[in-house]
Amino acid sequence: MTIRKSVLTAIRWTVLARFSGQLFTWAVTIFVIRILSPSDYGLMAMAMVLTSLLFLVNNIGLESVLVQRANIDPPTRARIFGIVIVTNIFCFFLMLLASNPLATYFGEPDLALLVQVLSLQFLVLIFEALPLSYLERELRFKKRSIVEFIAMLIQSMVTLLMALGGWGVWALVWGYLCGITIRIAGLNFIARCLCRPHFSLAGMRELIGFGGFVSLDKSLWFIFAESDKFIGGKMLGKELLGFYAVANHLASLPINKIAGLIASVAFPAFSKVQADMDKVRSYLRKSVRLMSMFAFPVFFGISSVAPTAVSIFLGEKWFGAILPLQILALVMPVRLISTVIPPVLWGTGNPRVSAENFLISAVLMIPAFIFGAQYGPVGLAVAWASAYPLVFLITTFRASRCVQLRTFDFLGDMYKPLLAAAGMYAIILAVKPFIYGNPGSIVFLLQAAFIGAFSYGTILFLIHRDGIVEAMDLLRRDRGSVEDTTA
Repeated sequence: MTIRKSVLTAIRWTVLARFSGQLFTWAVTIFVIRILSPSDYGLMAMAMVLTSLLFLVNNIGLESVLVQRANIDPPTRARIFGIVIVTNIFCFFLMLLASNPLATYFGEPDLALLVQVLSLQFLVLIFEALPLSYLERELRFKKRSIVEFIAMLIQSMVTLLMALGGWGVWALVWGYLCGITIRIAGLNFIARCLCRPHFSLAGMRELIGFGGFVSLDKSLWFIFAESDKFIGGKMLGKELLGFYAVANHLASLPINKIAGLIASVAFPAFSKVQADMDKVRSYLRKSVRLMSMFAFPVFFGISSVAPTAVSIFLGEKWFGAILPLQILALVMPVRLISTVIPPVLWGTGNPRVSAENFLISAVLMIPAFIFGAQYGPVGLAVAWASAYPLVFLITTFRASRCVQLRTFDFLGDMYKPLLAAAGMYAIILAVKPFIYGNPGSIVFLLQAAFIGAFSYGTILFLIHRDGIVEAMDLLRRDRGSVEDTTA
């Protein structure tokens, strides 16, 4: 099978499996949010600050080495596994030691035990790097997507049942840990490539250097993308942070999980074609066009109907999340599209540029968060909407130069879906006063959704027929020989 066909198959399985899983988890998530309180979600957001950072760097980037390098000999693989074991155990003990200082920083004594329990994940994550990197490098995404789908279902059900049982924030904690455990067990079942670890650094200098840049890149991404919760948790308290955390979660819910897997497809794909810059540019622009076509209407649609949706599905206690949700949803499309940039830079051997991009992002976003947090959850949302477009332009310009692509061409692949989605948004706002029914009813929401989908489809058909054809081509089943991606 050609690389192009492998990539398209991988993307299709990624999208279909994730979307199928999300259809179920969306409903469960809504039920759980209705049951739990803003304070529960605020506590979980605080607990996940350090957890999320260590999750990104627990393998010091060596899983990326296993994907990016075409040939890793067995002794080197064994040494990488040994390092992965040591670093994950280190993360486990670091979480334990940091639990009380974190609780003191946020002023929440109950936070310490949450962090201590969440540290258990790193004892399981030891067994993730080898099977996951193998599946990504070989673009074998069908079975992996099935594993991810099953893990999502089980995590959702555990969380829901515990929420119904009155476990509060612990429903989120144990559901999260259960999902990770099931996912990693499944990955090891479908890709049995564990080996005896070798605890030695001999010959690892170059690989650790590459992985170090990847880890630095991820750390800087975390600082810029997650510092809103770190700052907000200190300045707002757990209840107001809960409104913001849920708004942020809902704003990214439709394709948040898909974005992660799109990135995991993109990295090995760009690694395989890194010597052919024409293919790199072609894959990058295709990714941007396709993501734009789906991201702008979905997120703009969420923003336009947020008051009705929150009223129907979450209830009055969550009205404080409406305006932050509307604002965050408007900036989510470019945040989603930006996720394809780091895999391009990693895959073409430019992790340093990616790390520098996130450093620039952190320098620009952190002051915006500090200022915005003074005005509550809405202020944090406005910080994203006002500062991130500038961050996106700067980082896109720097990344485009690395692959010899004009920034104008990169941005040009986005503008037609953006125009169509903006037109859709304007039409929804214009016809809202004339829609039949109570603005807080499901009938009203369904009519607004239909009007939005119809108007977006019509505008897109008039101004971007080629894009529709390209998207439909991706969704068709590939013909010809198929490797393990369809086995």
